Amino acid sequence: MGYLLTVIRIIGIVLTYIIFGLMGLGLFLIFFSSRESHYRSIVFFTRLWAQCSCFLLNIKIRRTGSDEISSGSLIVANHVGTPDIFVMGSSFPAFFVSKAEIGRWPFMSWLTRLGATIFVDRNRKQQVRATINQICHRMNAQCSVILFPEAQATDGTDILPFKSSHFEAAVQTGQPVVPVIIRYHDKNFPSIACWYNINFLTHIFRLLKYPRLDVTVEVLPSFSGESDRRILARNCHEAIREKYLASIDK
Repeated sequence: MGYLLTVIRIIGIVLTYIIFGLMGLGLFLIFFSSRESHYRSIVFFTRLWAQCSCFLLNIKIRRTGSDEISSGSLIVANHVGTPDIFVMGSSFPAFFVSKAEIGRWPFMSWLTRLGATIFVDRNRKQQVRATINQICHRMNAQCSVILFPEAQATDGTDILPFKSSHFEAAVQTGQPVVPVIIRYHDKNFPSIACWYNINFLTHIFRLLKYPRLDVTVEVLPSFSGESDRRILARNCHEAIREKYLASIDK
């Protein structure tokens, strides 16, 4: 049954990616002269794609905490694995910041670029300023941006210290930073959602075979008005870590 479910999901995901890829390409061709003019269309279709992916993988999201998130916010969350993309994309209309390697992966490359993903090349620190400028541009256009400031997936036992560089975008724009906690409830350790110490294909096939994945997305009170990105990153990290560790200790 697990293998049949895997095959069905693979077919569904491939078809979904092709359909949304073509839709994204159509948007690009229509609005190629001004990318800013179709930011909101990109965000709408990205969220719809993420919701379809959650449906195909039977990921059930329960959202708690604050209901109101201002447009143009920097949304930061802990990072466990690939499902985080679908979960956060379904929960918030926003652009993603992603590692540059994903932009070079077959098939994912054109899809992420059509979604106007902001890429970070960790091996080229001189590009940090350019990345911050891109994030500022989206936030000033009243488009929210999702960031995983741990900068890597974890086994879910703790929250790694946050990289502070991209918090500078919130300092420069004056927009709020919204901490978000992602918790999976599949009773596996580490969670089936974790992409940690295993290769990517093994990680994906575990997800495809798993019948249902429950997750809670908790929105914490936002931070704003801070002029030091390091303090801002530390405050967000402490807020997320404290509540996350308290929840897994229960």
